[in-house]
Amino acid sequence: MEYISNCTADTEKIAAEFARNLKSGDVVTLDGDLGAGKTYFTSALCRALGVGETVQSPTFTIVNEYRNAPVPVFHFDVYRISTPDEMYDIGFDDYLFGDGITVVEWADNIRELFDMPYYEIRILKDLSVSENYRKIKIERRNV
Repeated sequence: MEYISNCTADTEKIAAEFARNLKSGDVVTLDGDLGAGKTYFTSALCRALGVGETVQSPTFTIVNEYRNAPVPVFHFDVYRISTPDEMYDIGFDDYLFGDGITVVEWADNIRELFDMPYYEIRILKDLSVSENYRKIKIERRNV
């Protein structure tokens, strides 16, 4: 699916619609340039999933766990990860095959670890259209 967002309200609606399809065990990857809106999309997704706390990027902690939702959400930011082995060291497999929904920003950095079905989201900004314009592509990958 491909969506166009011209403002944050559009992005929130897209994330909420997408959230309706998610269930425990699902994996969602997000990629896009710096400032494309990966964390904003994740925050809107988490709100739609019932996370009641503020969602922030786990840039330095690698993962934030939101267990207060009906289904736990595990939010990764792997921007600073240089090798997939680093993910094994923090127990990434336990999250992937755990009881929650795993969301991974900058997933292209560890793409080879996704050997299970997952949702791939790419957020593309185009400043020639407007500062707020985003094309959001969501695709189900069945490895």
